[in-house]
Amino acid sequence: MPSIQPEPPVHPVQRAKGPWAMKAESYMLFMRLKELPKGVYDPLQEEWSDEENGKFQGGLGAVMVVRYLDTPVGPYDELILVPGNFAVPQPASGLPKIPKRALRISRIYVSQRTTVYNGRLNWNIPKHLARFEFSAPTTPVGSSPPSSLTIQVFPPDSKDGDGMAPFFKCTLTPWRWIPAFPANTAYVPLSLLNVQPPLLEPAARLTAAEFESELDTSIDAYDISKKNEEALLVGTERWTGFELQAKCKARGCWVEMGQEQERPDGVGEEDGKWWPNGLKPWSVGAWMEGGVFEIAEGLEWKL
Repeated sequence: MPSIQPEPPVHPVQRAKGPWAMKAESYMLFMRLKELPKGVYDPLQEEWSDEENGKFQGGLGAVMVVRYLDTPVGPYDELILVPGNFAVPQPASGLPKIPKRALRISRIYVSQRTTVYNGRLNWNIPKHLARFEFSAPTTPVGSSPPSSLTIQVFPPDSKDGDGMAPFFKCTLTPWRWIPAFPANTAYVPLSLLNVQPPLLEPAARLTAAEFESELDTSIDAYDISKKNEEALLVGTERWTGFELQAKCKARGCWVEMGQEQERPDGVGEEDGKWWPNGLKPWSVGAWMEGGVFEIAEGLEWKL
């Protein structure tokens, strides 16, 4: 069925429509928020905080780090914030049938340009660029995971050794004394539907996209410079709903978060610029190896 979202006149990067099938290793940090902290949305998506776009209703939330090894646009890393459930404004026609509340990806960073553009255009996922560092490689199938894994995520334009502090840092210690067990989201007794409001785009995005499309040499897909991000921040006109289906081998892990003083912004008016303050995931998380993921085209509607 054709999308109700018009295609932009120019694509600055490779176009990759859904569905997507992917392979990845991932880690999930669970939490419950009573209210939304400052910085839960990027400034470009700040209007999502308006109640007309769905009031926050709490429930189980998560921070998820995904290391994609194979996707339709190549490998990349991802940091996702799902605060919990939000009320879902219902379409006037009553179609498609959607729940009255659902999960929402409020903030998300990736290490690759092509997935920024396509994630926004396909599913209203508000992706932005960042730099990732991991203290150990992904775990080969049949091998034991490392004794621990430290994950750091830095603002775009940062470089290794430049002294810039990460805006997100955690250390995970996988439970190696018990084997990983098969897991499948199809058997999770909770709704995993994500519903995403429409996205705004920068005023000069199309101009930037046209300029990039005319370059003699393409910008490297893993160039995370902020100046080259604007062309990718495509806006949308419709709401979307989708589920991420996953099969993997899962085990528990201990979670230790980095200290707040490691934030690049410190405190003050820019506090929460890159990532919300005060998120306190549980000390027990999930470590998922050999994952096979699929994200469908999803539902679309306008209010």
